[in-house]
Amino acid sequence: MITIQNNDGERRILLLDSPFALDESPDFPEYLFDVVFIANESVEEAKTILSSINPVTSTKCCYKPLFVSSSLKGKMGPYDEIIDGYADNWNDMDVMTQIENIIGYNTLIGLNAQEDPILSSNQFFIRLTRFLISRKKTILEPKLEVTASTGYVIPVFELFYRMGLYELSDYFVFMQSMTEKGLFRATKFVNKVYLCPTCLHSHILYIRSCPKCGQSSIQTEEVIHHFRCANATPEHTYNFGGQLRCPKCHKILRHIGMDYDRPAIIHTCNTCGNTFIEPKIKTVCTCCHSTHDADELIPQDFNVYEITSEGKQSIISPNIGFTIYTEFYDNYIEYNRFVNRIRLLAEQKFSGNIKGDLLVGKMWIINEEGETMPIRPEVIELACMYFPSNKVSAANNITYIGSIIRNYTGDTEEGIINFEVMLSETIRAAVKALQPGEKICHTYMKLGGNQSTINDFLKEMNFISVTPDDSVGYDPSANKNDEPA
Repeated sequence: MITIQNNDGERRILLLDSPFALDESPDFPEYLFDVVFIANESVEEAKTILSSINPVTSTKCCYKPLFVSSSLKGKMGPYDEIIDGYADNWNDMDVMTQIENIIGYNTLIGLNAQEDPILSSNQFFIRLTRFLISRKKTILEPKLEVTASTGYVIPVFELFYRMGLYELSDYFVFMQSMTEKGLFRATKFVNKVYLCPTCLHSHILYIRSCPKCGQSSIQTEEVIHHFRCANATPEHTYNFGGQLRCPKCHKILRHIGMDYDRPAIIHTCNTCGNTFIEPKIKTVCTCCHSTHDADELIPQDFNVYEITSEGKQSIISPNIGFTIYTEFYDNYIEYNRFVNRIRLLAEQKFSGNIKGDLLVGKMWIINEEGETMPIRPEVIELACMYFPSNKVSAANNITYIGSIIRNYTGDTEEGIINFEVMLSETIRAAVKALQPGEKICHTYMKLGGNQSTINDFLKEMNFISVTPDDSVGYDPSANKNDEPA
């Protein structure tokens, strides 16, 4: 059943008790109702309805007050984040007051009641943030959840992640971007968590393994140091008929601290027999099942964030200038994923699976003092446009372009030259993004040059060259075409 009824305050209530394709239905346009009431006492059915009819993702229900049956109170879990109240009587005075407060505040701040369909993760994030502002929820506090994707999560974000509205990498890019723009402000550090490099989940097993063969069947025992003869060997070498007897001088050891001590622990691999002091720590992700060394995990800080006053105004504005490059260009990826991709390509090249040269182009802006400047969205946008077949990313005040120059005859020189030429064309097109005294530079890295290992190559990506391959300075004439007549 789906119908529209008026409450005593002359607000039109959309009443439904079963799943319904509301956004696709021509019979219930957005302007016909002000409030949504879900009159279904089944937890699972109510959740099914809320997955599409809610004040965040529904084009017709955006930011509108939403209530569900009072019998479901305390049973809806994370869905409680998008429910304004639990009631059975829409004429209840408290309910009507809450409806008027929400509608009145949305009118005051200028939130439209209808939005376009969500076509990208960034559109979703802006929609969700607008909803939070409409409910005056401007403090975003991560909570520790046992089943959450990253351990610490902002519950309302995690709800929609489980619905498949975005990828974790998109979330971290969004939070970083909003903070850099001053729209969010970190107010309290919560914890640093180490995430899987492949999927960014936090559900990771830590396994001690043999540094030689990588197996985890390890026997651990203490080393005994005999003071008298200075013998230091594993404890099992001292065991003779239940007594501790030195295998070197054959003296019986009676008193720890007087005859001997236990200065260290030693490990023995049951698979290959290797003995070692420090086991290698490897990790297995319980989500994607990928295996990594512990030092390859991605550190991620979790903070309490506040939506700033500037953030409220910018996010509510229909003209919010939000990261064009992630909104419209499919070849832009978050930096951690970019690094993982470069690592994979490097491993394939060294194993012989790729014939060609692996290049990483870098572009950056410096001021008169030679300091690198923050990343400009215009530069990233141009990189995405000029290199549509390459992956583009940005971090460390650097814009990156990854490329494999393939030539199965063994001659890749022409491809490398073309790559350099395109980098030069890109920085010349980016001159409009410069301020007086600034210049934009580029260079490229080639795997196998001075880098002895893949890790060295990846570390070098974080630094700029003091002698770039090409640079272009600020040109006041570059912006003349943009000046009003």
